Amino acid sequence: MKKYGLITALILLVVIFFTFYKYRVQDLGDVLNIEQVDRILLTTEERELNAVEIPKVSQEQINQLANFLRQYQVRLTMKEGWSSDYPREQFTLRIVYKNGDYEIYTFERDVVATTRIYEVVNAPLDYKWIQEFVREINSN
Repeated sequence: MKKYGLITALILLVVIFFTFYKYRVQDLGDVLNIEQVDRILLTTEERELNAVEIPKVSQEQINQLANFLRQYQVRLTMKEGWSSDYPREQFTLRIVYKNGDYEIYTFERDVVATTRIYEVVNAPLDYKWIQEFVREINSN
């Protein structure tokens, strides 16, 4: 009987550890796996982008974006749906990774949404910086 109690306690500890690990505060750059980015498309306006080629940007621009994102901390939430509270401060980041994977992230003042919803711990995101960055990318 002691053996089953020990096994149950061990399983419970593993589940608790995994839960705390999954919902820990993380660097936004790490969540987006920014080191593996090959191409990005950043838009500050909602528009239909069917079959749009995602442009290659310079490594310097990817580094600028990575530095911006790394200053924010996020925590995975248990939310399953998300509705915009600040649509005028929303931007979308489409990322193509070096391995060919593709991901879309929607950012808003205090939320990062993809297939999962993250709360920005040190909100709000600097929307003005994003607008300037988008202008810089589009001017090239």
